Amino acid sequence: MSAVPARWAARAATAVLAAAVSSACAASAPPATATGPAQVETELTRFVPFANDTVFSYETYIEDTNEHGLAVFEFKRPRPELAELSIAGQVRKRYYFEPAGVRSGQGGYLLKSPLTLAAQWSGDDGQVRVTATNQSVDVPAGKFSGCLQTVEQAQLGAATRKTTTVFCPGVGITVLEIEAEDGATSVLQRLRLKAFGPRFSGS
Repeated sequence: MSAVPARWAARAATAVLAAAVSSACAASAPPATATGPAQVETELTRFVPFANDTVFSYETYIEDTNEHGLAVFEFKRPRPELAELSIAGQVRKRYYFEPAGVRSGQGGYLLKSPLTLAAQWSGDDGQVRVTATNQSVDVPAGKFSGCLQTVEQAQLGAATRKTTTVFCPGVGITVLEIEAEDGATSVLQRLRLKAFGPRFSGS
C-alpha cells in the first residue's frame, strides 16, 4: 500500500487537532474549575470554545490497519484571542480568534464567519465548505444536536484528501473523518469524541 495517503491522513488530523496519537490517559477525570482569561461567546466560539484547561479524548480508528486507539488533547488560553493545543504537555497547534474567524498558526481558517450553509473559506490545506448547519451526532461522549459540519478538499500531486469535521455548540470538535486517496489506494481515519471536561489538577 502506498504511504502517501496515510501521511495525508495524519497531516489532516494535525491540521485540525494536532495528531492522532495514542495515550493511556482519558479525559473523564473528576471535575475541576477551569480558570483563564474571560471569554465572550460569539457565533464562532459557540462551536470552538477551546476553554482554558479543558481536556478532550477521542476514540481513533484507521481503516486500512483496523487500528483502534485513543487521542488526548488539552487546550490552554494564555489570552482571550489565543488557544494552544497540547499533547503530553507540548504545544502542537495554535489558534487565533479574530473578528473574521478562528485562524490556525499555519494561516488557514478553522472556522470563518458567516457560518451559513455553503459558506467557503481557505483552510490550512484546501478549500473548506459548510455542508450542514443543524447536524445531529451520536458519539461515545453523548448525543449532540445543532452541530455544524465542514468539508475541506485538498490535493497534493496525484493524492487527494477530504476532511469532514463536525463542531457542536458548547463542545467543539466531536467528529473528524479523513479520507485520502492516491490512485487506487485509499485510507480512512476517524476520530470520535469520547470524553471532555476540565483538567484534573490533583489538588
